[in-house]
Amino acid sequence: MILTDYYKMERLSEFAEHKTPRFDTVASTGGYPLFENIASRSKVKRFFCYYNGIPDSFIKKAKVKAERAISNTGNISSVFIPTTNKPWYGHGDVKGSTDAILFVFSLDYQSMELFIARGRKYNQKQLYNLLYDGELNIEMDRLRETAKILTE
Repeated sequence: MILTDYYKMERLSEFAEHKTPRFDTVASTGGYPLFENIASRSKVKRFFCYYNGIPDSFIKKAKVKAERAISNTGNISSVFIPTTNKPWYGHGDVKGSTDAILFVFSLDYQSMELFIARGRKYNQKQLYNLLYDGELNIEMDRLRETAKILTE
């Protein structure tokens, strides 16, 4: 398998007042160390992130190409959305690692799915192409099926 970890994130009503959209984990395979570390330190004991604009600290190249970023106290990943044909698909990499992330957003941007491909940072564009073409659908469905639903 190419994809190794999965996190389903939603904008929860209790955090709707946040100026920057906040996404909380509602289901996951629970094995990605960075996300699990963030979850263990949070009050809600689940991984959450903010989906926001590009920080000033980004290098010029990333600022020009990235659409958005996800963060939690610090940057986690840029979000690149290469095509307008499927603007609900994106890709990025986990800062400080060799891991790639594929993003799948709901049409109303109230939920997003994060699919991690460990060690595939330098293949993220190829992974995006596989996602776009539907060639990762079976792997994605397997991860969704094995994800544990988080309860309050």
